[in-house]
Amino acid sequence: MLARQIAIGFGVAIVFPLLVFYGVSSWSAEPKWSDFHETVAYAPNPTQEELMARQAKQKAENAAYTEANRIFSLRLLCVAAPLGYIAIVLGSLRTTSSLGSGFMFGGIFAVTIGYWFHWSYVDDWLRFISLLVALGVLVFVACRQLPNTDKNRKTA
Repeated sequence: MLARQIAIGFGVAIVFPLLVFYGVSSWSAEPKWSDFHETVAYAPNPTQEELMARQAKQKAENAAYTEANRIFSLRLLCVAAPLGYIAIVLGSLRTTSSLGSGFMFGGIFAVTIGYWFHWSYVDDWLRFISLLVALGVLVFVACRQLPNTDKNRKTA
């Protein structure tokens, strides 16, 4: 029985963030490196002008790929973080079920995936705020889960 509960919780924790990622990818395709970079065979001894043209082309391709990746990662963050926070809170409501712990871990993983992809594009102040929100949600859930020790103390 315990093994089934662990398996269900683990399965939800893995499937939920994947569902979020591929849901966003279905709506807004993740950019592929090969879609932005053309494979070209160059002459063995290029001139200085050819090298400069090649560098300019590669720089433009890299910039286009980086911008497409930034847009995708922002969309992923805007979906994954709120859904992850909701999953954490809703998972905490199911205290006796392995489904609850699965959604809590899945929510944590979903938030992590959202920020992992977009972290390099975020300013430091926004990183701080987002980590503060994540910690706030976890503290809220923890305080809601833990029994109040003041009520449990015996009065002497």
